[in-house]
This record gives sequence, structure tokens and C-alpha cells, in this order.
Amino acid sequence: MERKETEAQAQAAVFDWARWQQSKHPALKSMYHAANEGKRSRSAGANLKRQGMKPGVSDICLPYAAGGFNNLYIELKVGSNKATEEQLNFIDTINAIGGRAVIVYCSDAAIEVITAYLEGNIGSLDIKSDTYPAEKAKLTDKVNEKRFIGFCGIDCRTCDNMGCLGRKN
Repeated sequence: MERKETEAQAQAAVFDWARWQQSKHPALKSMYHAANEGKRSRSAGANLKRQGMKPGVSDICLPYAAGGFNNLYIELKVGSNKATEEQLNFIDTINAIGGRAVIVYCSDAAIEVITAYLEGNIGSLDIKSDTYPAEKAKLTDKVNEKRFIGFCGIDCRTCDNMGCLGRKN
């Protein structure tokens, strides 16, 4: 049964677990949180963007190659929270360039994904629409329904209309 936790609590639980597991999986020493969220003044936000901060970067990065992937990124969610358009775009980018990025719901699921990744068998998990556990994929699919509609009004993932070549958003 999934326990009630905030995203901050879930993140802390994942990193607490990782500290305990570093002797078994030394690669966990390199795992980090990209502190991309938070309210800032307009000038502070502009300054951080000039320094390389990007909207949508996933919460957790494990810069370690395993199971045929270059790295692992996890966008950690709890409850019925959905990934944003920017987060989904970042996940698409990572998955397109040889990494593995997944939206994961709750700390226990994140630990399962990280463990499977480190053991080289992330493909054995039931990940649907880049979301784990799979039953949470309906939340991602709702956002994707809008993301993939092209100028022609058809879902770009199933359309072969080469004259459209674009999305409304």
C-alpha cells in the first residue's frame, strides 16, 4: 500500500536509502537532485537561466551507464500529481539520446526503478508511457493527449501526414 508522502519526503527517503546502499552500489555516490524548483525573483530566475538552469529537468539524476542506457533520470511525483509539459519534453529528450528517464510515483517505486536500473534489468519493470508504476500512466496519458496533437488535429505518434510536421503547442 502506498504511504502518503509529499514530494519532498519522497525525495528525502530515496536519498536516505541511497546513502545506505552505497557500499552495495557505489554508483549511488554520484546520484544527485537537480534543485530546479522554487519561487524566485524575476532577476534571480533570469540569472539562473543564464547559468544553465532549464525548466523541466527531472528531480533525480544518476549519471551512470547501465543496462544499455547512458544515465537515469527520475521525475518524482506523489498522489495524482502530473508531470508538466516541460518535464515531459525533458524526459523525451533524455530517452531520445540514449538515457532512460521515467516519471515515478512514490519513494518505494523510485527505489525499485533505481535498483532495477543499477542491476541492468530496468526493462523488466512494467513501465508504461515512461511512467512507473504502470497504473499511474493514465495521468501521463492525459497530458500526452494534448502534447501530441499536430496542426492537422491528429495524434502525431500515429500520423504519417508529412505535410503537417508540427504540434500546436
